[in-house]
Amino acid sequence: MMINKRLISMMGDSKRYIAWNVVLQFLALLANIVMIFAVSRFLAGLPDGTPDLPGALLCILGALIVRFFCTRGAASASYNASCTVKKTLRAAIYEKLLRLGGSYTQTVPTAEVLQLAGEGVEQLETYFGAYLPQFFYAMIAPVTLFFALAPVSLRAAVILMICVPLIPVSIVAVQKFAKKLLGRYWGQYAALGDSFLENLQGLTTLKIYQADEARHAAMNREAEHFRKVTMKVLTMQLNSIIVMDVIAYGGAALGIIVAAKEFAAGRVALSGALCIILLSADFFLPMRAGVVLPRCDERHGRQRQNFQAARPARGRRRDRPARRGLRHCLP
Repeated sequence: MMINKRLISMMGDSKRYIAWNVVLQFLALLANIVMIFAVSRFLAGLPDGTPDLPGALLCILGALIVRFFCTRGAASASYNASCTVKKTLRAAIYEKLLRLGGSYTQTVPTAEVLQLAGEGVEQLETYFGAYLPQFFYAMIAPVTLFFALAPVSLRAAVILMICVPLIPVSIVAVQKFAKKLLGRYWGQYAALGDSFLENLQGLTTLKIYQADEARHAAMNREAEHFRKVTMKVLTMQLNSIIVMDVIAYGGAALGIIVAAKEFAAGRVALSGALCIILLSADFFLPMRAGVVLPRCDERHGRQRQNFQAARPARGRRRDRPARRGLRHCLP
């Protein structure tokens, strides 16, 4: 997956918040499992006339309280991680520009610097605050649910566990196409910003030579081309989400069918069948939320740009600017 180890190594404090976020999500999952088992046991006792209502209410109330505080804590950890990343990266990019000096425009366009320090860093806020914690949690959640449901029905747990890796495997095929498309998308985005800033700076000259209308038409053509590339990106993202939804909900439906067959054959009790039915979707939802590779590919391209823009150059004098752009003066 899109894990940039060098970029993560720069974010010292954010790693602590990411780990805490994953732990809190894991605790919320355990509370949800306890609640589902309590509800299933209560519902299974209704036909026999032996429902344990006080015990079920106590378990549900405790689980809801735990989930509430875990959800709030995870949101707070996500916010702290994203704030740390934005502060660290923007300070590093600014320090790099100071090292390059006033001649930085000879190495990198001003529009690209603004894009990287602005929207580029904002994109990484989502990467560190949401994607990374969800990525690690998506690795833990299916295994936890497997061990929780294996004593109930090993067959159903195995089938659900086998279907989980199909989500990232199917998206790898989309990623091959997405990598090329999103690379072109970011290039067009940066070029459009450079062109707009250049035209804005030369607006007086264009007016003097009466070339502003021709330049306006050229900018419209560039914007239309970028719009078409953007629509291709959105179409690709929509297709990838459809593939993930088919696998996720199809796998959950398969688990429900297996649970019904196991119950009909008498190999699973009613409470166990209800547990499998209620928890089958939880096998796939964390992976579906964490493995949105096309959008993360877009952020990954900006990761490389931000990392290269922020990291100090090695083996090069600090008072000597690079000759081929800001990103080329870094390893």
